[in-house]
Amino acid sequence: MNSVRFNIECWQALSPGLGDIDAWKAWVASEKQWPETLSPVPVTDIPPMLRRRMSSLSKMAIQTAISLAKDSDIDFIVFSSRHGELERTAKLLRDILQGEDASPIAFSQSVHNTAAGLFTIATKQAIPVTSLAAGEHSLHSAIIEASAYLAENPQHRILVVDFDEPLPAPYHSFEVKQHQAFALGLILSNGSQYQLSWQAGDQSFPSSATLPQTLDVIANLVSGSHAWTIDGKRTQWHWKC
Repeated sequence: MNSVRFNIECWQALSPGLGDIDAWKAWVASEKQWPETLSPVPVTDIPPMLRRRMSSLSKMAIQTAISLAKDSDIDFIVFSSRHGELERTAKLLRDILQGEDASPIAFSQSVHNTAAGLFTIATKQAIPVTSLAAGEHSLHSAIIEASAYLAENPQHRILVVDFDEPLPAPYHSFEVKQHQAFALGLILSNGSQYQLSWQAGDQSFPSSATLPQTLDVIANLVSGSHAWTIDGKRTQWHWKC
């Protein structure tokens, strides 16, 4: 079994209607049901002229990143997302199929590293940043990426931001887990506070997960769990602290 160790210095999670730790605790207590009224996520840390062009998903990811980074010295950032800006990409494809011109702004912000680029523009900070996608395991892959960096730079701090939203209309039939958009930010440093280990899952059995893995991680962080396991289609992830 492979494993990595790290400290979580602080974290933040955002979703419509869930903007603070008390709201997330209520979400866990209600068996992970979102509030009936989904209040918008505040994005006041993003410059107004920049956020007006962003998608709601990018705003959520950038707000999470800025709010964590502004009070910490960050040396490296990893953005991760399973689907990225698929909502914007799907709209571009619909416009093209209808014979319309693709919006240059929408096109430039439809790539998977949109959030990474917008963060550096919004903050005017030359922090090394990367983006990755690894299907349902994107968050855990980002943590492994961050841990590999910390192994070579043990004095550094890394910001990991994982974000996603439900699939757009043309792909609804592929959405098996009902949820709202979300973003989770973690500031990681070298240490042994948390251990993440993984092993091959049993592909003969369907995954028991009912939500994206990131939301299960949030639920356990909110609940103060000391150990939990997340089942994926190919991999089992074991957390311990």
